[in-house]
Amino acid sequence: MIAARAAWPPPGGNEASAGLEDRAPANFRQHSEQYGNAALALTQRPSADNSPGALRAAPTGKWDKSNSCASDGSTDMPIALVRVARENNDLYDRFAIDNEDDWALVCSIREHGIQEPLVLSLDRVLLSGHRRLAAAKYTDLLTVPTRYVDVTFCTLGKHEQLQQLRLFNQQRDKSFSERVREALTEIDPAEAHSKLLDHRIRRLIVKSESNVPMGAVRKRAQITTMAFLHAAQRVIERNRRYWPLIVRRVHYLMLNEPPVLMHDRKPGSHYVNNPKAYKALTNLLVRARIAGLVPMEAIEDPSRPILLGGGFDSVDQFVAQEMENFLADFTRNLMLGQPHHIEIVNEKKAIHPIVVEIGREFCMPVTTGAGYSSLPPRDQIKSRYVRSGKSKLILLMLTDFDPDGDEIAASFARSMRDDLGVRNVHPIKVALTAEDIEENDFPSDMDAKRSSPNYKKFLKRHGTNRAVELDAAPVEFLQSKLRDAIEGVLDVDEFKRQVEQEKADAAHIEAYRRVVFAAINSVKTP
Repeated sequence: MIAARAAWPPPGGNEASAGLEDRAPANFRQHSEQYGNAALALTQRPSADNSPGALRAAPTGKWDKSNSCASDGSTDMPIALVRVARENNDLYDRFAIDNEDDWALVCSIREHGIQEPLVLSLDRVLLSGHRRLAAAKYTDLLTVPTRYVDVTFCTLGKHEQLQQLRLFNQQRDKSFSERVREALTEIDPAEAHSKLLDHRIRRLIVKSESNVPMGAVRKRAQITTMAFLHAAQRVIERNRRYWPLIVRRVHYLMLNEPPVLMHDRKPGSHYVNNPKAYKALTNLLVRARIAGLVPMEAIEDPSRPILLGGGFDSVDQFVAQEMENFLADFTRNLMLGQPHHIEIVNEKKAIHPIVVEIGREFCMPVTTGAGYSSLPPRDQIKSRYVRSGKSKLILLMLTDFDPDGDEIAASFARSMRDDLGVRNVHPIKVALTAEDIEENDFPSDMDAKRSSPNYKKFLKRHGTNRAVELDAAPVEFLQSKLRDAIEGVLDVDEFKRQVEQEKADAAHIEAYRRVVFAAINSVKTP
């Protein structure tokens, strides 16, 4: 047991401990006669037992006449005869007297002596106990208790030496950086590099030499429709938190703006909901991004995925990127304690970021499709519902106001009930409903498709053939409708309790982050 700690910090600081792993105690010379021919005795083989890893007492000889073996088989040895394994510094932090734990060890040895014998190889190289040896030297001890193991350290290669040091130091408490350096002894650099190469090959697309004639260099025409450009810029900037937007979403946002002219000198060129206007907007956004008038990252085309290549300039750069988001994505399940399992189903990818923002606010799953959903998303909803252990599944659904939009909501819920066996399913169409269309002037110049097999049912139910897509509804409208629908089926008091608990959780997470970051930052990369 470590004794009560002496005054902190110790006198002399770290300078007082410099080289303690290597030097003998100051009073060793004046007591050298006490040990006689100990060095000669230590060159003899300590035991006839050749079993691997067997612990042995120190060799006998003139020295042992005045230093009897302890009951545990250990023998006191002169400190000057213990050879320090310099490779130990490749794995473990050096002894430092201004380190509080190392100073506590010094205080303990002063009061109680060394309780655990040091472990030596047959050639007297220290395998376990470098901190104890350094502390013993600091306190000017003359001898230390030792045991031998059947290992000849100097005959081993560097990798085997590190493995032995790690083997005989499994019991010690280690810092994060020490654990990292230990782990490196188990890693084959060639194998690790091979894995990196394999991963890189999977990520990169190899380009062959060009066989496509590009012709002469051409420049795109400059933008002259400034009112059109400024309207698009305003819409995109107001929706910055939902970036990247798709052009279709920008199109509908433009339709919700005050009348916009597509040509500055043509008073009748208002932006309307037709293919010609949509194409003009597409071309405008291409030219605006090339000219730097609209950020590239503001617009995406999800139908054309991109596979990225590249790499990192250093290990530190990679670690910094990983640390930035380390433990940063924690979200408490705010649905704990709720009587029902609630999920959101969205028909349109264009409004996915808008819907997801509300889903995250309530920690609620969001399933987004493109029209009629395939079977796997429905099966995943069922799995989450079953795991929740709750009796009722509530589906909050957002679909177009048109014949297929109505049927998408109905068929999804029907499949959950009839195909997947979720008997207690409760679907609610949040938007767009007939009331939404009657009460709001959403842009639309489309009629319901007569070719749809659901056209007559839609016409009979709503008494209109007007169709409106989800994309046409403003952000605030959709989010308000969804939030109201969620709060209508929630136990709001229980939800607020979970939010308060999440605040306490966040403090714990931040504490973990700080401790781990401090440990990672202490690791020195080559």
